[in-house]
Amino acid sequence: MKNLFLTTAATALMASTAFAADVTGDIKLDLTQNADDDIVAAQTLEFGIDAMAGDAGIGFAMNGDTVTVDSWHMGVATGDIAFSFGDQGDLLGDFGGITENVGGTTLANPSDEGESLIASAFGARVMIGLTDMTADVTDVKNVQGTYGMNVAGASVGVGLDYNMDSEEFVYMGSAGVTRSIVGTEASVGTTFTYGAETFAYETDVTVFGVTGFVNGDENDTLQNVGGGYYTNVQGLDVYAETSYNLDSEEFTPSAGVAFSF
Repeated sequence: MKNLFLTTAATALMASTAFAADVTGDIKLDLTQNADDDIVAAQTLEFGIDAMAGDAGIGFAMNGDTVTVDSWHMGVATGDIAFSFGDQGDLLGDFGGITENVGGTTLANPSDEGESLIASAFGARVMIGLTDMTADVTDVKNVQGTYGMNVAGASVGVGLDYNMDSEEFVYMGSAGVTRSIVGTEASVGTTFTYGAETFAYETDVTVFGVTGFVNGDENDTLQNVGGGYYTNVQGLDVYAETSYNLDSEEFTPSAGVAFSF
């Protein structure tokens, strides 16, 4: 059944090439440590379609013989203006450091479950998140907005989330700079959030493909430190990283490999 489902989906997507579409995809395998200290694997398969001014994508999550649709979106784009609808995550998910699976644990993270409508124009993005479109397509769960720009060689971004039920805001921001040193690029970045009356941050430094980070919040300034290494081996994106919690004195390792086409 799994093979039949994947074959059907892939065939449908490939058929779109007849309409001057470019089909792209990612196959990912991530290894992480769960609460029982067991190493578990997560597999994902994603397809994207770019056709003229249109854009669509679908992602599958695989757990053994079970395959589920993990995300999807469809939309249109023209110039610097784009619209998309689907189960596509949220805008504030773009904030929060650059590691794959570790870090980011101190930052506020509004729920991104459910479908949403996202509009983008000239560096600004607005999202309207729905509670459950199958029950009531007019029931709005939250509203988000972000804006990003480059200032004097540095990237700066701001964002906010407003929850319609709790009537609470989450504020987010980031700043980063990249410079060439000793024949390679080095970058420094900081992300912060303010939500539930708590300020939190994460700062990262990357040089020679190695990333280090530190994070915390106003109640515990230094909570986690960690890092990772990221490279490409004959077309495969490979990473290995770990985080160390200074309070629990425990390590959280993670590793993975991805192939894009």
